[in-house]
Amino acid sequence: MTIQNRICDLSLIWKQASLVFPYFDRLNLDWDKAYKEYLPKVMNAKTDLEFHLLLSEFMNLLSDGHTEYMLPKSLRDEAGYLPFSLRLIGDSYSIDASIHEYEAHLGFRILSINDAPFMSLIQKTKKYAYHIGNYVSRYRLSQILPFFLKPKGNRAETTSGAFTFDLLPSRPENLKPQSLHLPIAFENLSTGKLDIRLYGDILYIKLDSFTYSKAADEVALAITQNPAISGILFDLRENVGGMTLSGARIAELLIPGIFHACQKRTRSMTGVAYASASQIMDWTEDEIKAHIAAGYTTPEEIAETKSYITNTHFDSYADTYGSVDHPAIFSGPCAVLTSRHTVSAAEDFIAMLRTNRRAAVIGTPTCGTTGTPFMQDLSSGGWMRICSVAYRLMDGTEFIGQGITPDVFSEISEEDFKNGYDSVLNDGLSYLKKEIRGSAL
Repeated sequence: MTIQNRICDLSLIWKQASLVFPYFDRLNLDWDKAYKEYLPKVMNAKTDLEFHLLLSEFMNLLSDGHTEYMLPKSLRDEAGYLPFSLRLIGDSYSIDASIHEYEAHLGFRILSINDAPFMSLIQKTKKYAYHIGNYVSRYRLSQILPFFLKPKGNRAETTSGAFTFDLLPSRPENLKPQSLHLPIAFENLSTGKLDIRLYGDILYIKLDSFTYSKAADEVALAITQNPAISGILFDLRENVGGMTLSGARIAELLIPGIFHACQKRTRSMTGVAYASASQIMDWTEDEIKAHIAAGYTTPEEIAETKSYITNTHFDSYADTYGSVDHPAIFSGPCAVLTSRHTVSAAEDFIAMLRTNRRAAVIGTPTCGTTGTPFMQDLSSGGWMRICSVAYRLMDGTEFIGQGITPDVFSEISEEDFKNGYDSVLNDGLSYLKKEIRGSAL
């Protein structure tokens, strides 16, 4: 890799973020200054890995879950892949899925790897990964953590004892998850891809992504074929996102007419406006006052000019779904289960339900990241994505970088997770049963 390639890739990241990233006004960050600081670092990086980690670190300054640098697959393959995945429970991580060899450790808390406290490894990954407190995005953690481990002979200490593991040559596709259950009977209503159940008169629908085009059809069928249902519980705790429109089609089954979910904004600029702004910004404060006094400009135009130069000029709008005469097919109580693994389009869906007061949110805060990303390959083999749309709930509530706050907080305990008891599902069902009883009075 040449120095020119390194400079080009860093410069392209800086340029494209300058054009589309929608949160510069919320960051205590001088993006131009950061570019100048990282330029000699990437030029002088001693290895390709060091260079690529610097690009990841640079993009992570923007502190956004839809804005990140993906290291080349060749480097990720060279480092290897974890034979398990991890879940934050409280302030520590537990093994929530693994290959066959380590299933005995499913559900148990991980204490250390290679004698380093595991939370110290989390602190290292935070430099390169979107995070909220000690939560690091699961898929990002699986990408970055191997770079701090050995290819073979890693020793993990867990609350169930120690084991030795090697990193895998390819990403495992079918990790066995920790099984969660409730010791109560249900009727399986699944007729397609979705996990749909009937707990008494409560319809349970598990949605692990919004990439399945027929999801709304399956949900509609389950509702219409079971007219005696009194409530619906959506489980989005593992939903990795996908197409917001897919979620909207399901929301339209519950919300009649035209509805909104979020306030949005995206960067707005024309070439001539930017050019004019550059000329005005050469004026001194006295010249600005003189031009305002002479009627050549206004304070509002000066403020708008500054917004062009500082990357903070936006077009604002609200998203819109449904149609004027569109009916809902279910109007009873609803709830949705969430976790930090509820991401992107799943958060858009929850915003639809929250804004329209159509469902209670039960669980832990969501991941706090959504927004159509700009994506581009880079000459050094990596690629970037940069968020292009800023979101707030319709009432102005911020959730990007924080997560959508549940109405009812419910988090599985380490003990329940280890034993496979789904206390959050239990809380969701209990909540709906209470709502159904209340509506019947």
